Amino acid sequence: MFADVPDPRIETANKLHPLTDILVIATCAVIAGADGWDEIAEYGRTKEPFFRRFLELPNGVPSHDTFERVFAKLDPDAFADRFGRWMGALCESTGLVHIAIDGKSARRSAQGTFTGCLHVVSAWATESRLILGQRSVPEGGHEITTVPDPLAALDLRGAVVTLDAAGCQKATIEQIRAQGGEYVVCVKGNQKGLRDAVGDVFDMAAEAEFAGCDMAGEAGVGHGREEERYVTVVQDPDGWSDVGAVALVCRERRVKDQKNEGIQGCRTMKW
Repeated sequence: MFADVPDPRIETANKLHPLTDILVIATCAVIAGADGWDEIAEYGRTKEPFFRRFLELPNGVPSHDTFERVFAKLDPDAFADRFGRWMGALCESTGLVHIAIDGKSARRSAQGTFTGCLHVVSAWATESRLILGQRSVPEGGHEITTVPDPLAALDLRGAVVTLDAAGCQKATIEQIRAQGGEYVVCVKGNQKGLRDAVGDVFDMAAEAEFAGCDMAGEAGVGHGREEERYVTVVQDPDGWSDVGAVALVCRERRVKDQKNEGIQGCRTMKW
């Protein structure tokens, strides 16, 4: 999986370990819970007979200093790209159907992004509970322009990609479709034209008394509040190219006997 990752090291007699050996051991160690270079090296030593089944290890397991130096110079995007492709292939073999794209901010890590701090966009395989890939928003960047990066590293054939409002971009949806995936995306409130078009779909459905529409509801209690949600789905809306359905989610919430109603989100779906 890492055979074509560019080696940042200079070709000298001191280069004792193949790059693939270093990357595979480190990846397996982190998945197993290793925290820090010392633990990664220790994991490699304890599992050396296992790794010798498929790695070269001409000079044994690298030291913790070697792991640290190599990863300090390694191209993070190249590593993330290969790792994402490997995880994508692994998830495909287990029947992956759902990939969630989401961004999170590290509030105490100041950085020149749109949130003013470190912001990371992740691709998460929900069924397998695995992170398929991550990209940090660059200085001066935005989540909207970073979302396509982790997607590009994945084989989306047979997958349904879900995105929040930041992913509601024409180019992002076209990318998902071009890579063979399906999508469920939230419609942004500030995209007035698209929001109004969604409203028109449900106005027409209401005129037909929602004939043929799928409808469901659920209620729950937790954290001091009662909440009810109602979902209405219009299949194959007229005039919508490459959209299999449009869904409307309405929410009614009671917190300390105070009632709060509203539309939680509108979603367009292609199945």
